Amino acid sequence: MLCPWAVSQASRMRSTYLKAVLRHDVGYSDLNITSTSEIITSVSNDTLVIEDALSNKWRLALVGFPFVLLLVIPCFIYGRTLMGLARRVGEEYNKAGTVAEQGISFIRTVYAFVGESKTMSDFSGALEGSVRLGLKQGLAKGLAIGSNGVAFGIWAIMAYYGSRMVMYHGAKGGTVYAVGAGLAVGGLAFEAGLLNLKYFAEAISAVDRIAELINRVPKIDTDNLEGKIIEKVSGEIEFKHVEFAYPSRPKNFIFRDFCLTIPAGKSVALVGGSGSGKSTVISLLQRYYDPLNGEILLDGVPVAKLQLKWLRSQMGLVSQEPTLFATTLKENILFGKEDATMEEVVAAAKASNAHNFISQMPQGYDTQVGERGIQMSGGQKQRIAIARAIIKSPRIFLLDEATSALDLESERIVQEALEKVAVGRTTIIVAHRLSTIQNAYVIAVVQNGQVMETGSHQELIRHEEGIYSSLVHLQQTESEKTQDEGQVTTTRSPYSPKIDFTSDPTASIFSSADIAESTQESTEKGNTREGQTSRTTLLQRLLAFSCPEWKQVAMACVSAVLCGAIQPVFAFLMGSMISVFFLTDHNEIKEKARTYTLCFAGFFVFSLLINTAQHYNFAYVGEYLTKRIC
Repeated sequence: MLCPWAVSQASRMRSTYLKAVLRHDVGYSDLNITSTSEIITSVSNDTLVIEDALSNKWRLALVGFPFVLLLVIPCFIYGRTLMGLARRVGEEYNKAGTVAEQGISFIRTVYAFVGESKTMSDFSGALEGSVRLGLKQGLAKGLAIGSNGVAFGIWAIMAYYGSRMVMYHGAKGGTVYAVGAGLAVGGLAFEAGLLNLKYFAEAISAVDRIAELINRVPKIDTDNLEGKIIEKVSGEIEFKHVEFAYPSRPKNFIFRDFCLTIPAGKSVALVGGSGSGKSTVISLLQRYYDPLNGEILLDGVPVAKLQLKWLRSQMGLVSQEPTLFATTLKENILFGKEDATMEEVVAAAKASNAHNFISQMPQGYDTQVGERGIQMSGGQKQRIAIARAIIKSPRIFLLDEATSALDLESERIVQEALEKVAVGRTTIIVAHRLSTIQNAYVIAVVQNGQVMETGSHQELIRHEEGIYSSLVHLQQTESEKTQDEGQVTTTRSPYSPKIDFTSDPTASIFSSADIAESTQESTEKGNTREGQTSRTTLLQRLLAFSCPEWKQVAMACVSAVLCGAIQPVFAFLMGSMISVFFLTDHNEIKEKARTYTLCFAGFFVFSLLINTAQHYNFAYVGEYLTKRIC
């Protein structure tokens, strides 16, 4: 039925083409038509090709096209599955990385509590999830690559249906073979292209996540240079009817009608129970958060209207656990003011009582502090943090329990440094030990989100029923009880030698400098042995690590060999099948076409099973080898 339609379409196309040629002007003919044979070829041969496609080849294409879809669909499924598994594998590796990072960062604590086995057990448990997901990845990859065997299924259909086209519809053998090859090769090429689509999909997904964060404008924007700058800061601070709750706990109000005035150039100490909101005062003043209601004023100007970078530059913060970066003492101090001179660094160190111990170190200010300042004692880290705050000459000092984690001697030294640098500056002190704030100009007692009492130490201690007086008596009672029970105090005997383990560079374990040095030594040794160690030895060592999975190794290798044999055998069968379409005996065509159909169908199943076995077993070996090495 379609053959007459194809003939009429070709005839109409010839007429239309010739009419279009005759319609063009002479100039066009001179430029674009080099000879009359070109026109004759298009009228005869090209239209015959189109006629052939419309009348015969569409049948084969229609039969084979569903199998092309079977090549494409697994790619989409594999891409989606792989993206999901890759994301989950990344999450599992992050969990394992966190365990390893904590174990190395706090290696001294791990050694002290003999926690090596527990750390290794936790790390191994964290890797179990990634192993399971890795096996799923291997299975998905094997099924996806094995689905390439659908190409063999296409050839099976082409062998069967093509033979019938040759016998009963007068199709040419070359035409049948060309259509089959076009569908199979084109389908595989299309599938290969789709495999790369997963990278675009991952990139688009990543761009969406990144763009969402990049395009988000935070309410408190550090890059916003708008806002007022006070020419001369005196340092008067006022909290007026502030209400606040952390965003993570919106129903748990920290402050309710919080009011506090801090005179310029004076020190104010905040005391109260745990969770009363003492440290929150510092966070609100630095605009880490904005209050829900009320306002905070600096020299009469709301801090929300001040330029954020300028506001924070006017404050120097020293916290309970100061953060030191894995670099030199000098660089850590310069974080307070990047363009400071060496004279300013030394002056800040002297003001914080840090210059003496720095000068006694072999490398002085170029001494590496180690990962998170592990080579420094608590008192030394605190004094470096104070120097870092001093060097930018802030008008406001914020001391968030700066001495609570120190022993008595270190506390005394740090306290002297703090009192020295606080002169003439507005200072807010969050204190746990009440003995350290007795000299504060004003002491504010915070409870239930409000300032309950204010006054000097002498004024507040006289109110025996007051909150502050109760806190002082409670700490004194606990101190006396500790001494009566004979517990070890932090006071050192004048006759006992002071042993500073942290001052010995050899006591630092897994610091950045040690790791870098160890890595360099390992690299040098590795380069020396590189010429001595043959590839065979390395392969033997790798196989030795994989001995527990020898069954999977054997199955994977055998599967790989069989996979390698598929293509040569397929090429032989495909080349041999051509002759079938040129036979004259119909019975012989049927018999051989049936044989090739069964061969190609069997190859399809064989390819799917072998590829799946190969990739799953290699994934099994690789995942457990990685876990064993880690």
